[in-house]
Amino acid sequence: MSSMRFATKVVIATLLSTSQLWAAPSAPVHTAPAIIPQPLQLQVSTGQAGFSLTEGIKVHYSVSRSEIGRAAVRALMAAGLPVLPEENTGELTVQLVEHENPEWHRICVTPEHISLQIADEQALHSAAQTLAQSMTQAADSTPALPAMLVEDAPLLPYRGLMLDPCRHPQTVDETCKMLQIMARYKLNRLHWHLADDQGWRIEIKSYPRLTEVGSHRSETPTLANHEQGDGTPTTPFYFTQDEVRHVVAYANSLGITVIPEIEVPGHSSAAIAAYPELGNSDIPGYAPRVATTWGVLPYTYSPKPATMQFLSSVFAEICELFPRAEFIHIGGDEAPRDQWQKSAYARDFMQQNNLRHTGQVQHWFTHRMAELMATHGRRIVGWDEIIDDGAVPADAVVMYWRSWVRPCSLRRALRAGHDVIQSPDSHFYFNFCQGKLPADPRYKPHGSLSAQQDWRHVYSYNPIPANITPEQRRHLIGLQANCWSESIANGHKLEYQCVPRICALAEVAWRPAELRNADEFLQRIIAHYPWFDAQQINYRREDGSPAR
Repeated sequence: MSSMRFATKVVIATLLSTSQLWAAPSAPVHTAPAIIPQPLQLQVSTGQAGFSLTEGIKVHYSVSRSEIGRAAVRALMAAGLPVLPEENTGELTVQLVEHENPEWHRICVTPEHISLQIADEQALHSAAQTLAQSMTQAADSTPALPAMLVEDAPLLPYRGLMLDPCRHPQTVDETCKMLQIMARYKLNRLHWHLADDQGWRIEIKSYPRLTEVGSHRSETPTLANHEQGDGTPTTPFYFTQDEVRHVVAYANSLGITVIPEIEVPGHSSAAIAAYPELGNSDIPGYAPRVATTWGVLPYTYSPKPATMQFLSSVFAEICELFPRAEFIHIGGDEAPRDQWQKSAYARDFMQQNNLRHTGQVQHWFTHRMAELMATHGRRIVGWDEIIDDGAVPADAVVMYWRSWVRPCSLRRALRAGHDVIQSPDSHFYFNFCQGKLPADPRYKPHGSLSAQQDWRHVYSYNPIPANITPEQRRHLIGLQANCWSESIANGHKLEYQCVPRICALAEVAWRPAELRNADEFLQRIIAHYPWFDAQQINYRREDGSPAR
C-alpha cells in the first residue's frame, strides 16, 4: 500500500507552546470505535486511559490564530467536538505534511494530546469526523476518545449524493440535515438537481418568470399510482438566492462542495413554460407547460440566439451563487429530438451548421455550454449521453449512469480521456427499492420493484473496473448516489431511502474492494444506530422497517 507510506517531510508545523500543561487522562476506555468509512490503518488501545473530553479540547492561542489552526478548529467544531480555542494551554497539534493524496491524514490520540498531520486543509474534515465517530464513554461514564493511531486517505476524491427537489420539494432544513449526514460519512459533494420538467427550483434575478411560472404545476402524480394525477395544484416552491447562499455556506462549513445542475437541452419543460420563445415554437401543437407527469417529456431548447442569451445569463448567476463548484452540471440526459426534427427553424439551423442529424444539435449545445463555463473558469459535467454523438471537450466530466448501455459508456468515456464520476443505476439509485417494504404505501419506491438495491448491493460495487490502464484509472475521480424524488414526498422518506445505504456508498468510495467485508460492515452500521436515533433520522432497519 505504497500510497499510505508516511511522508516525513514537514512543510509547516504549528506546535504547542513549550509552557503548555498536558490534559488529565480519562478513566480506562473499553470501547473501540466503529468508524465508517473504515480507515486504512487503525490501531486502538482499549482497556487503558484515553483522552478525556470532560473539559473539552483546549487549543493554545498560538495554534488557533494560525491559518491551519483556525481551519482545524472550524472542522472539529463542525463535526461536533467540544473545542476550546484561545486557551493558555493546549492539547492539539496540527501539521502540514507532504503527501501525494491531498486528503491524506494521520491522527494520534494519547491520554495527553491529539495530533493531526494532514496533506492539505481539505483533509481536516475527514480527520474531524473520524474523531467525532470515535467519541465514547470511559469507565466512569465521562466522555472520552480512546488512545489510537489512524492513517488514512480516500480511494476517490469525489464522493457525492444527488438530491432532486424538482419532483417533490425538499426544504432548506431537510437539505441541511442530509448535508449533516453526508459530512458524518465523509461525502464531499452535494449534486443539487435544481431544474427539470416538473419544476424550476432556484431564483434567477434576470429571468423572474422561471420561478413565477416554473416553480409550481397544476397537479402531481399520486404516490400510490404514478399514472394518476392528484388534481391538486402545487404551492410555488423554489430556493431564493439567500437560501441558496445559506445552503452553500453550511455545506462549505462541513467540507462539502455543492455542484448545481441546470438541465440542457432536455428536461426543460418548466423553463420553456415560463419563456415559450426558448423552445421550438414553430412546431404544430406547441403548448409548453410545467410537466404534471414523470418520465421523459418532449420539450427541448431551440438552438436560437435568444436561448444562448438566456443560458448565458442563467449560468452567470449560477456561477456567482456557487463560487466553489469546480464543475457545473448541465444535465444532457434524455433529450428527445423529435421537436428539432419537426421545427423548420431547427432544420434550417442544422443545414447552416452542417449538422447531419438531430443528435448533433445536442452535441452543439454541449460544446456551447463547455465554452460558456470556460469563461467562468469552470468545467462542465454531464450525464453520459453527452458522449453519444461525437467528441466533446476533453475537460468535460462524464457522469456514468446508464449501466445497461453497450458498449459501456464508462469505458468509452475513459478511452476518450474524460474524467468520470460513477453513478450507475444498477447500484446507486437510492430511489429504487431496498427489498422488503413497510406496509405503509407511502414507502412504495419509484422505479423497478425488482431492483433490490439494499445496502449490501451498494456495498458490493467495485469502482475500479478490471483491465483498465493506469492512465484510465487516474480519470476515475468519483462515485455518487442519486436520489430522484418521484416517490419521495418528504424528508422522512428521503432519510429512509438514503440511510444506511449512504454509509455503504461512503465506504465503497473510500476503501478498496479487497479490504471490505459486508458482514463486518453490518456490525459497524448497527453500532451507528444510536447516532441515527440521536439525530432523529428515519433510517431503514435490517428488517425493512422505518426507524421513526
